[in-house]
Amino acid sequence: MIDRNKRGIRGAGTTARLAVAAAVLVGGGAAGVVALAANHGGTAIATTAESAGYTRSFHHTISEQLALTEALSGSSTSSWSMTALADMAPMRSFSQMEYHHSTLAVQRGIVLLATKKFLVVKSANGAIHLWWLSGATRVKDVVSSATGMAAMTGSYPATNTAMSTGNMTPASTVVAGSIGVVSQLTTPVAKPTTITINTGGTVITITVASSTAAVTQPVTTPQSVTTTRTWQSAWWTMDGVQRGDLVLVAGTRTHGKLKAELVLFAAPRASMPTPSVSPTSTISPSWTATPTTAPSPNATISGQPVSIGTSS
Repeated sequence: MIDRNKRGIRGAGTTARLAVAAAVLVGGGAAGVVALAANHGGTAIATTAESAGYTRSFHHTISEQLALTEALSGSSTSSWSMTALADMAPMRSFSQMEYHHSTLAVQRGIVLLATKKFLVVKSANGAIHLWWLSGATRVKDVVSSATGMAAMTGSYPATNTAMSTGNMTPASTVVAGSIGVVSQLTTPVAKPTTITINTGGTVITITVASSTAAVTQPVTTPQSVTTTRTWQSAWWTMDGVQRGDLVLVAGTRTHGKLKAELVLFAAPRASMPTPSVSPTSTISPSWTATPTTAPSPNATISGQPVSIGTSS
């Protein structure tokens, strides 16, 4: 976690109101009530949104480095952190930067797979990254938060549409690339898809077939290497996050591994697939570890190389 004493970023100057339609004004107060998608199943529900008096500063944007420093400094799901990310210079894929002795990283995209240990996220430009989770990872559903939705999408027009009408299409287009990508990831796949990702020298292979996913990864000890294979539902949820969700993930890179400190997410549809398979695992026989050539920093997706761990 970054230094918690950093404070700042007070937008000044011209402000513009982010309208929340269907707002109900009671006794001069502003309680925004709007029909939004019920996250991960069910029909649309009436959700109390942020105050209709919510305003955003359009005086300037702040750098990715400053926004991430602020967002990861204290309570990563606080309104202050959300405001910092909402004001961050527009970025639609993956970016990383040096800050003191740390490497900060951030990605917008759509979830390919959620497991107990990591999230696999695909950005609008096709870049795929694996983010490791821990007990310190903060997760927030932003479907009913205007500030949180702006932080996740990086787009005020998309946020306005989502908050005022419940229409997530603009948000899906900005974050995932197109509504077609959402459709592909929220329905059972027609044929198996295999993704191979190199994360910090560890190669993980994921195969999604129909409605299940198999995750294969090595477990190395000084004496041997074993391969663990885990089966689970393709739509298994991690703190509410599942395949097909729109996300922003922020954190750090340490020894080549991306470590998630903050995950903002929202379901793009009112009805999402329900997990049906509990994770199970098997361990293949071990073999003696032998020196090998260092793995390439690229991932391979169906034979096509995809940049992993580079700014975009």
